[in-house]
Amino acid sequence: MTLNELKSDLKQLKKQKGAVSKQFKSVAKGSAEHTALLEQMRAVSSSIKATEEQIKAFTKPSLESQAGVQHAEQFSQPTATYGGTITLCIANQEQVKAFWAWQKTQARSSVYHTQAIFEWLDSAQNNQCVMLLALDEKENILGGLPITIMRTRLFGHFAISQPFFNYGGPLTDYVDVFEQLLDFAEQWAFEMHLDYVEIRTLTPSDKRSSSNKKVSMVLPLANSTDELRQSFGAKVRAQVNKANEFSPSVTFGGDELLNDFYHVLSTNMRDLGTPLYEKAWFKSLIDVLPKRAHLCVVYVTGKPVAASFLIKNSGVMEIPWASTLRKVNHMNINMWMYDQILAFAIEQRCGWFDFGRSTSGAGTYRFKKQWGAKPVQHYWYTLGRDNTGVDDGLNPDNPKFKLAIAIWQRLPVWVTRIIGPLVAKQLP
Repeated sequence: MTLNELKSDLKQLKKQKGAVSKQFKSVAKGSAEHTALLEQMRAVSSSIKATEEQIKAFTKPSLESQAGVQHAEQFSQPTATYGGTITLCIANQEQVKAFWAWQKTQARSSVYHTQAIFEWLDSAQNNQCVMLLALDEKENILGGLPITIMRTRLFGHFAISQPFFNYGGPLTDYVDVFEQLLDFAEQWAFEMHLDYVEIRTLTPSDKRSSSNKKVSMVLPLANSTDELRQSFGAKVRAQVNKANEFSPSVTFGGDELLNDFYHVLSTNMRDLGTPLYEKAWFKSLIDVLPKRAHLCVVYVTGKPVAASFLIKNSGVMEIPWASTLRKVNHMNINMWMYDQILAFAIEQRCGWFDFGRSTSGAGTYRFKKQWGAKPVQHYWYTLGRDNTGVDDGLNPDNPKFKLAIAIWQRLPVWVTRIIGPLVAKQLP
């Protein structure tokens, strides 16, 4: 039985209850007719209660979606203090294995704290992944920090937690453990003779300054697509509907969509002046995230015009990469694609949608805000460089990249596809 059918039944049952209730006025209390009406009232009330329970169960998020709502704690911050003795170390093989089991029990854990991503990053040429651990007196794990050392020709030797992604920083329930992991990471970077180490996290430090330019835009999802679309403003709905004039179609899938996805992404990234990884890089990421990574491609007259890469992390759907060809901007295809993606996230039983990282107040920030998304603050710590803790580093917003971006925008797309990956892999 569908939700609409249940609601219709409930409406009829309530009408029936009202009709039975009216009949009490015309019968004597204690009479056989009164007793019969009482039985009838109990029966219809019981049916109403049962139907309401069915509706409640039908509209209540599934177990996976509930897990997603809980997993939205990955956007929260630790508040407790451990207070005991804390030992910091570089994890050995057995301790790394223990971390994989431990991180699965942590509400703030993300896909970027998993073994799959750690080993995938470690497998890249010139990368080395290590795990920094905080242990209690009995060597139980209190917190961990996966870090990737990147040795690059263009930008020197540095370490990031974690490169290419928005998350993957210190994982712990304790504020004091978090602070000690930062201290240990700085000491470790010094001993490794690294230029610096950049820690990307959602947790503020009471002891260190950070770069606070970036936020994630996060939207709690409704129980149904219709309910979600009703929550959009009239302007958003009008922009989405405008694209229907051009009869777009959308396909969600895996690496069978890779060619079309990469065509759109590489073309748009050239237009933005941003180097992009090679197609095989995205293929390998899909391979290590089975059932979590999804590609989305939008077509107009059979040609790919918009595309995105989606990663499902329990009940959170994230969109790390998305692009639309400039030539279809007048069609509002980008708005239409995001509407379809949000519907797909609900279909996948996600409780939250993560629009990805933006600079506060920038154009992408405003685009995401119009859907109802709220900002979650990022804190990036640059440790080991002049002890300032703050550095624009390799941020594309850094003015020193303006000339490089302008030159890149003038290159043919086929050229950027050849040399872009050589640069992109050195940019964390």
